[in-house]
Amino acid sequence: MRTLERRLATESVSFGGVLDDLRFELAKRYLREPGLPISEIAWLLGYTDPSAFTHSFKRWTGKPPTEMRVA
Repeated sequence: MRTLERRLATESVSFGGVLDDLRFELAKRYLREPGLPISEIAWLLGYTDPSAFTHSFKRWTGKPPTEMRVA
């Protein structure tokens, strides 16, 4: 893990930042699936609580995931 952290640091990125970006991209993809509940999307992204996913999504977009689903 330390080697990965050093290599990411040379690119001026962090593991947490890469994970956050990946979660956001996957969240947008999953939200386009109308039969996939928000709670399941949260679980697929590694959140133990759907409210944590909602909080992250609001941080990324300024809106809750339910609004993205309507759009």
